[in-house]
Amino acid sequence: MNGQLCEAVIRRDKWVEHLKKKAEHTAKVTYNNERATMILNTTYKTVMEGNLIPDRETLVTRIGKMIKSPNSSWSEKKPEWELPRTYFDA
Repeated sequence: MNGQLCEAVIRRDKWVEHLKKKAEHTAKVTYNNERATMILNTTYKTVMEGNLIPDRETLVTRIGKMIKSPNSSWSEKKPEWELPRTYFDA
């Protein structure tokens, strides 16, 4: 114990800082008032049309499909949100 932070603490702090930046972006840009209203209206429309996810298995399947075959909008944004493979390297 020489008073220096261990590698795990440094990595954790770096990860926390990354998450804080993404949360700030999400609050300011992704879910602004206009977007929140659109989501609310879309959710209401989904409920009224009966297009609900019936069970956990269907939910997991849909999430898997979204990850493996993202729509064009997400495909364009995905690189912005992915961390480089060397992000945690010392």
